[in-house]
Amino acid sequence: MRAFFVVAAFVAVAFAASASVDLEFEGGVNLTDAGADFSFRFTNTDTISIPAVASLLTWTSLSVDGKASDSVKASADAILGLGVLPSKLNIPFAILAYGKGAAAVNVNIESFAENLISLSPSLDATFQGGVIGMAALGMQEVDADNKPVKDMILFNAPLLSPCVSKDIKGDSGNLNGITCTYSPSGNKADVTITYVTSTKAGIMKYGYTPVSPRSLEMIIEVADFDLSSKKNHIRLSLGLLTASGAGSVEGNANIVHREGEDDLYAAASAYAVIDGKRKSVDVTVKSGADGLDSTSKLILNAALGGNIDAQIAYVDFPAGEDSFVYDPACGAGKDVYKAGASSVALSVLVALVCALLYLF
Repeated sequence: MRAFFVVAAFVAVAFAASASVDLEFEGGVNLTDAGADFSFRFTNTDTISIPAVASLLTWTSLSVDGKASDSVKASADAILGLGVLPSKLNIPFAILAYGKGAAAVNVNIESFAENLISLSPSLDATFQGGVIGMAALGMQEVDADNKPVKDMILFNAPLLSPCVSKDIKGDSGNLNGITCTYSPSGNKADVTITYVTSTKAGIMKYGYTPVSPRSLEMIIEVADFDLSSKKNHIRLSLGLLTASGAGSVEGNANIVHREGEDDLYAAASAYAVIDGKRKSVDVTVKSGADGLDSTSKLILNAALGGNIDAQIAYVDFPAGEDSFVYDPACGAGKDVYKAGASSVALSVLVALVCALLYLF
């Protein structure tokens, strides 16, 4: 079943977002150097359901047509992605794998997913050493002195509040995704987890999320978190995961550098959408315990080679704010967060302002 998700972009004067996803792209907006850094690729997105685990998104991004000859595929590359929705047994997590050559391009994504999301998970040998992961661990109320006020709220979906998946579509299939909403144990907040892929680079209105044919986005929306005091704030914990010793922290990202091949990254955004406006948030990345449940850890251990190097991104939101939209991402190549908004969009805005001033 083809999946999909939404899109769209830049709003003059404010970076706005709405509770529902806008299914249309804004014209004249893109990421900087989109043609060079995020050129066209052959992509496909589907959703599948595997027993005992929640639904997941599968994504392939190939540098050549999958129907090309093996001689053409020999110099091609493939990016495979899995976005796993939360269940009682697992938190939301994503896996991205990168490989080169005909064997990588020819991998069946459903078999790839089933091998990893199983009782005896295993990774296709073609992608060993070329995998990165990210996981939404949980959130916690913290006081002005950065001391926890209550226990961590894990992002598992309780049995009585299951994560019921929904495919989302838009813009004639250029954006694809899967989403669900649930209430985690320990807080009345509604949490929406969404995974998004795109056939082209751009910025979505929902969460002001940058998308590209080389990245898998996880969008976390929290509504009505029960803060005990408006002086306190929410701290979100994200795992940016690599094989042991493979990654290095650069800014808000955990990056795997591979000689002669594209970098892999799992990155936390420096911004969130709060009250319909794009605002900066404080992000601190530290080494630490991975914080994974047994199901997620089993699968990620298999994907990453048995030993996880966990860099934890702690995202602190402004005091008193109980709702937000936030988007970590993983990808291959240039970090979508470093691409920035297209100067074309800014030029259009400047031209519009000048035209209005001319009228007066």
